[in-house]
Amino acid sequence: MLELPPLPSSLHAWHERLESVAAPCLLFSGRDAEDPDMPGCRYGGHPLVPPGTQWPRSPRGLLVFVGQLDFAELAACRGEALPHLPNDGVLALFYDAQEQRWGNDPKDSQYWKLLWTPRRDEAVPLAPPRELEDAGLAFDLPLRLEPRLGVCLPDPGDSRAPLPADEWGQEQADDYAVLRERLTGGEHAHQVEGHPWWIQNDARLEAQLVSHGLNCGGSRGYASPEARKLEPGASSWRLLWQIGSDDQTGFTWGDAGNLYLLIREQDLRARRFDRAWLGLQCR
Repeated sequence: MLELPPLPSSLHAWHERLESVAAPCLLFSGRDAEDPDMPGCRYGGHPLVPPGTQWPRSPRGLLVFVGQLDFAELAACRGEALPHLPNDGVLALFYDAQEQRWGNDPKDSQYWKLLWTPRRDEAVPLAPPRELEDAGLAFDLPLRLEPRLGVCLPDPGDSRAPLPADEWGQEQADDYAVLRERLTGGEHAHQVEGHPWWIQNDARLEAQLVSHGLNCGGSRGYASPEARKLEPGASSWRLLWQIGSDDQTGFTWGDAGNLYLLIREQDLRARRFDRAWLGLQCR
């Protein structure tokens, strides 16, 4: 059980329940850096990838390097928390930052790419192609992401971490919203693991259906007999990385939204990052 900071008086009666659903997460603060090849977690710069890697492409052309997670660096700050994360390796994310596919169509998997290097000391920097530089999409100067271990709370409507929200009045609901934002920085937090800040619906069901070939661009995808059969598997999906829109990074996902990289726990433990799913949500 994780320890929460002092609660507002309106939530004292629910202290044990809130502690039972609190989850560890890794949060980031950013600072500008000048070395585009630097190790560590960052957005932009030159991705660290397996030797011999070609720059990833989509059917529309070259993908944009968004950023990377350095799991050796994350292991150094998380202690015994989140033990299913790798202790080494670099995961680089590429995405069609212009088209910005939603992730609700199985074909959207062609518009993003994850490159996994199991050992950080074997990863090499990959300079962006001239085509990306000419288009202003190379992001040569990285934003250094400095991780810290944090704690987060679920959305009041999260069925996998039930809260007594139906017993709360307006004061409790407002105080909970403030507490939740204070813990992570709000809905556009840059976060690894923990409870996601969904802007629309819980995307874990969408990831489960789309990864099995169902188009969820409309209500019919959710209502089919196949979808109902697959629905229980949504509980195995978890947040790996949440990337928010903000001025410091220069990222704007849709209309001030978030990217969510989701993965099933068994695939994370097996380092099967090729089975992850990327989705976008915005207002």
